[in-house]
Amino acid sequence: MAHSVRPHEQDLEDQLDWAANAEACAVSYIRNLAAALERGDAELGVDPSAWENTMAAVQWAMLEHVHGRATWPPTITLEDVERMRRLHVLGSVALSGGERSPELYPLALRCMESLVGPDWKCISYEFELNVRALNHDVRPDTGRDEDSR
Repeated sequence: MAHSVRPHEQDLEDQLDWAANAEACAVSYIRNLAAALERGDAELGVDPSAWENTMAAVQWAMLEHVHGRATWPPTITLEDVERMRRLHVLGSVALSGGERSPELYPLALRCMESLVGPDWKCISYEFELNVRALNHDVRPDTGRDEDSR
């Protein structure tokens, strides 16, 4: 007889999957934003609607982690959630054409570190490739556009 998953367990598993996807998207968007800021690009490379949705989702996932309902390394603290909220607000202003606070770039780096740890540069690149692959932009094995074979 096949093992069946109880509805509550399935809901929890779905929420954890959703939280992991929110984290991956957030890291990818934050990385893109930080890279554009570092280069001084006029275009920040993140859709404002996608930013809003993803940042709200990752803040929810981070609070789930703080309250012990979801876990991933590294440990997320309330201070990390507050930093992410601040990044959400400052990023929203910048993405809508407003002020680019000098706090935005270092805050983006710190938030990536709080999500994936001190090796955020390497990990954030991998997350970006996976998110782009999910969006069918690139092949995850090569990192190249699917159309440029």
